Amino acid sequence: MSTILATRGSLLIDDELRLNATAVVDEVGDEELERFSITTTTGRVVSIDGDVGALVRAVLTRVAQGGELSVLTLPETLTTSTAADVLGVSRTTVMKLITKGDLATTMVGTHHRVSYKDVIALKKARRDAQNTAIEQLLLLDGDV
Repeated sequence: MSTILATRGSLLIDDELRLNATAVVDEVGDEELERFSITTTTGRVVSIDGDVGALVRAVLTRVAQGGELSVLTLPETLTTSTAADVLGVSRTTVMKLITKGDLATTMVGTHHRVSYKDVIALKKARRDAQNTAIEQLLLLDGDV
């Protein structure tokens, strides 16, 4: 076994495991993981897809690269900087969204906090609006 579970949930990855992760990442290449499965010690097969598959790929990729990796869960409320990271925008843009009323906040002292659920809902709404705009452009292009 190549992985050593250390204190406080840290995993120490040795060179053998890093090389194995590199081989998997190289084999997959630029392709997206749609679904994969794992087999338990009792022979039960568990199918993994979606976001969990993306998580596993991200972990394998980082392990293959070497260096440190931190996996954290998001809290229920986020700082504006973390919300910006989740949305893929600048913190300034998040503050503009707050000012426009597109994103509700609570105040902790003088600092804004936003709900993780609200950030995810806004991200989905923005993605849906982008997709609709792209579809409309494609329809216009077809009319020409």
